[in-house]
Amino acid sequence: MTTLMKSAIGMGMLAVASASAPAAGNDYFILHTLEYPPEEAAAMVRDYAQEKEDWLFLAEFDLAGGAVTAVKICYPAIGPDIVAAGMHTMAMMPCGHLAFYEEDGESKLSMLDPSFMTALYPDPNLDNAVATVRPAFDTLLSEVLGVE
Repeated sequence: MTTLMKSAIGMGMLAVASASAPAAGNDYFILHTLEYPPEEAAAMVRDYAQEKEDWLFLAEFDLAGGAVTAVKICYPAIGPDIVAAGMHTMAMMPCGHLAFYEEDGESKLSMLDPSFMTALYPDPNLDNAVATVRPAFDTLLSEVLGVE
């Protein structure tokens, strides 16, 4: 990768990290207002992932001085597609990056849409992974948090 590309990517990541909210129309974030406090919603997702054989709970931790609860979960069924795209793509795992927090007095969920993987590295195997995992996330969010 050229120095110019690294600089452009770094600047883009800095711009994303410094933004207070995703830009309108940004398809790589799934945002929901929740009926549950952030800590409770995070625990509900954790419990679901631990109870279901097709999910893998990896981690739960506080960020921003406890203002955000981050949850990392994985849907192992997409593993073969990720590996088929190249071992280097394993750095994008886990596929489930969720953040629970309060904003303007409301409980919120922010989650990376699985399609971020194909945006970073276009590959038919990753297209398959996204097509497999997206409905699983839709089911999780609906069943656990009541969001569509």
